[in-house]
Amino acid sequence: MIVSAEELQPGGVAGATQDLLLDARDVWFSYDQRTPVLRGVSLSVPRGRMIMILGRSGSGKTTLLKVMKGLLRPYKGDVSGADALGSGGIAYIPQSLGLVRNMTALENVTMGALMRTGLVRSVVRIFPGETLAEARGLLSRLGLAHKWNEPVFGLSGGERQRVAIARALMQRSSLILADEFVSQLDYHTGEEILEMMGGIAESGVGVVMTTHEVDVALKYADEVVVMKQGELAYRAETNSLSEKRLLELLR
Repeated sequence: MIVSAEELQPGGVAGATQDLLLDARDVWFSYDQRTPVLRGVSLSVPRGRMIMILGRSGSGKTTLLKVMKGLLRPYKGDVSGADALGSGGIAYIPQSLGLVRNMTALENVTMGALMRTGLVRSVVRIFPGETLAEARGLLSRLGLAHKWNEPVFGLSGGERQRVAIARALMQRSSLILADEFVSQLDYHTGEEILEMMGGIAESGVGVVMTTHEVDVALKYADEVVVMKQGELAYRAETNSLSEKRLLELLR
């Protein structure tokens, strides 16, 4: 079932009429200039909502996040809102998390303030006192006050996820994009992280996450997006979907 952009925007989803942080319209992208990976994708991201994108490997989920962040440029279509937010206004958490393994948790989080502190301070790892205090406060809120000075390579998977969240929040981002964020975590740690992300969304931050786990999307997302072969095939409020229906859409 391929649903047209007209059916999806606006009115198709309650969130589409809310304060939009980012709006991708008719986005096309190809890595080799021949085979489109994204085919006319339109997706709006409202403030204060958690959207989860599902789809099989190769469906274009990760590529869409990178286009939304501005890491990739579409050859057709437009992404509006990103310029207004600025590069610091959109935090992107890759599946690998992108942390510097030999730096401490605190140092990794302060890297989120790069736009405010400048590259030189980051390179020599000398930050203003208020920046360090903010980073420590974020780590404390995420239960890592006792791990400030521990190198990232010594942390557990769940702890590294929390450091990545703290770094994203340190950017003071209005929008967080996260790729397969909990796919490598155990069930209980994954639930803890997703509950944190839900709380962040409730605070007014937009959150877009890719996942392949149907149960995770149904439990934690406000809206679900299904991608197939580079197209946005379906978008709906989560409370209007059953597991059976979502599995059918993913086939």
